[in-house]
Amino acid sequence: MFDKVIDFIQKRVAITKSEIEETFKYSSVKKYRKGEHIIRAGEYCRFVGFLTKGLITTTVTDNTGTDKANNFIYDGCFFTYVEGLSEDIPSHKNFIALEDCEAIVLNKQDLAKIFKSNPQFIILFSQILAEDLKNRLLAEESIKIQSLEERYYGLEKQFPNAFQRIPLKYLAGYLGIEPQSLSRLRRKLTKKIL
Repeated sequence: MFDKVIDFIQKRVAITKSEIEETFKYSSVKKYRKGEHIIRAGEYCRFVGFLTKGLITTTVTDNTGTDKANNFIYDGCFFTYVEGLSEDIPSHKNFIALEDCEAIVLNKQDLAKIFKSNPQFIILFSQILAEDLKNRLLAEESIKIQSLEERYYGLEKQFPNAFQRIPLKYLAGYLGIEPQSLSRLRRKLTKKIL
């Protein structure tokens, strides 16, 4: 389990395994069952997690009260309510386990100790935040410049096995369409291929 996070970190910053392992004293392992809310909108996120197993979606509620997926977090990725890192504000998103999940979590209050112990963790954290921001901007941009078909095909590139692992309602929400419309689009694209 810890090998995944060590590998992830060492691919991004020059740091030894023992330096990484030293930070594990601040972590704990959490398990989430499929369908469980990890964070609910309105709750405060007090941790940074690294998903070692499973799949998580983040959802936001639109003006009609419908939850729409706005991101998917695969195993091997860090996750947290990014918007609440610098300010102590409640989450406007839900984090929901789409599969049984296992994560290594760090209390946000311990981040300062970790950063003080080794500046490489500051660099790592900055890179993770920059990657998250880039992915969000690209997703927003694709909605504005790509056709629905292009976004549909891009979904599988961005999220491998998305159509096998993610329920239709979340895929549709992510694409900004209704589940029935996604079903019609899939049939239409399947006919094009045949």
